[in-house]
Amino acid sequence: MKVELSTVENEPLSFSHQVALEPSQLDPDQVAETLVVSVEGLVRRQAEGFLLEGSMSCAGALLCCRCLESVPWQMEEPFSVQLRPAAQRPDEEDVELEEDDLEVVFYEDEVLDLDELAAEQVLLALPMKTVCSTDCAGLCPRCRGNRNRAGECRCEPDVDSRWAALRDVKVGRDAD
Repeated sequence: MKVELSTVENEPLSFSHQVALEPSQLDPDQVAETLVVSVEGLVRRQAEGFLLEGSMSCAGALLCCRCLESVPWQMEEPFSVQLRPAAQRPDEEDVELEEDDLEVVFYEDEVLDLDELAAEQVLLALPMKTVCSTDCAGLCPRCRGNRNRAGECRCEPDVDSRWAALRDVKVGRDAD
């Protein structure tokens, strides 16, 4: 959905939009399935552009970074973004960003694409690492079996050759 910013003059413009985002639009290594995102809010004119304030909710499944199983995920977050014309975008040279600069979106032709905004906000909200449980054993490095499931991996544990010399050492009373 596209919002015509030229229609926002003295009165704020409210919107409500729902979009389905495919893993390829986000992070296919982390997102397991299509995420349904609901975005609603207001756009109001400011001196240097527009202010977009709203809330977003999302539900779907992510991939466990250890075992690659699906993990249910949902989020509800408010957001606030300043919209400025592309002509105000700084040059491509190295520019030190300040915290306020991270909440700025540049638009072309006074049109805001809510689908792109939703994808960006979801990417910012994704966790750094998703795990199905804190004790997830992950995948076997040899057979790629899920070590959380009984019987999927029957590989013998690797013995570090640096410890092989200690294998025959007897400890305590057994040494006599």
